[in-house]
Amino acid sequence: MAYRSMTLASLVALIPEDMNATVDICDEMSQKVNYDQRKYDLVGISFDTSSSLRAYEHAEAFRKRGAYIVCGGYHTSNLPDEVALHADTIVIGAAESSFPQFLRDFKKGTPQKRYCQEYDAADIPIPARAAISKKKYVKFPTVIADRGCINRCKFCSIAKMWRSNPRPVQSVIDEIISLKSKSLIFYDPNFFAPKAYAMELMNELTKLKIKWVTNATAEVAYDDELLALAKKSGCKGVLIGLESISEESLKGVGKQFSKVEQYKEVIERFHAYNIAVNGCFVLGFDGDTEASLLSIPEKVRYLKLDLTRFAILTPTPGSQLYKEMDDAGRIITKDWSRYSQHCAVFSPKHMSPERLEEIYQETWKKTYSFKNIGYRFFHSSNKDLQVRLVLLTTNLGFKFLNI
Repeated sequence: MAYRSMTLASLVALIPEDMNATVDICDEMSQKVNYDQRKYDLVGISFDTSSSLRAYEHAEAFRKRGAYIVCGGYHTSNLPDEVALHADTIVIGAAESSFPQFLRDFKKGTPQKRYCQEYDAADIPIPARAAISKKKYVKFPTVIADRGCINRCKFCSIAKMWRSNPRPVQSVIDEIISLKSKSLIFYDPNFFAPKAYAMELMNELTKLKIKWVTNATAEVAYDDELLALAKKSGCKGVLIGLESISEESLKGVGKQFSKVEQYKEVIERFHAYNIAVNGCFVLGFDGDTEASLLSIPEKVRYLKLDLTRFAILTPTPGSQLYKEMDDAGRIITKDWSRYSQHCAVFSPKHMSPERLEEIYQETWKKTYSFKNIGYRFFHSSNKDLQVRLVLLTTNLGFKFLNI
């Protein structure tokens, strides 16, 4: 099970009504691509790096059947010249202005090869969720108030794809009301920044009496004004990219908060407001050794994290980290299907790529042993029994993930 992606629903909502188009939608998370469902004039494909090779196969198959191919998404935005070899048109960056313009040009018979246009957050339509399959997704709806992030971590490609450009608060609230759900997930990569916007939004959320979770940065823990309003407005949990237990590693990739010795205090401060913490770690930074990585499960227990997730450091094409590693000859494969955050695609500094993958598997296994899951449940400081049961269920779900 996964959270529902907003990509397809957002793209459907961008199709101009005067196109009078017949639209078929395929989400490969839950559906199989059918090349012969009908004869298509136009096929749009959005994808990230790990799914790019499969996207190229789809593009070729539809092209052979006479379809015009337009591609977009993270991989297209990071490697436009590569993707252009497999598409008739590419959309670079945000699609809010570019995609409708492309469709109008396509209808007139004058499509351009590339589109890369700025957009106004006020013009972002409510995603067409009803058009997307709900199979294999958790039931909680997802909402985005601001796709961008003000931070510039070397390994992250969000800043290249999106700039911080918050939607009007009332637009977000209207969307939430339309969902008719008492629980939701904010996909914002950095919900609490800019602060003034976050405060305005949470003041309005307070009136809705809903429960919500989101992504945050560690320094938010030291802003009691934000935390108090987060609790009041229904925030039940945050995902924080702690990333590493090595201060050297954090500074090396430009993490704004790199005070590892304060992690426990950060988590305790969120817990003081009855907000659960999902702490995420990335394995394979230059400061990581076998010993430091193998100690992570015990560190998770010490920190009293409610949940935790792990990923292997993956220098995504287009990121500063990828350029540095590629220039240094440390990228060992450009088989994009391996850029899934589960495989080592570079040469780590203190171990072999194979050993890093072994430690990654072992870290998941130890952290989600029944013993450690039980410890997190029975030692939880969360006062909301319903939230504790959700955390227990999620812990068990992570245990049986097919990593």
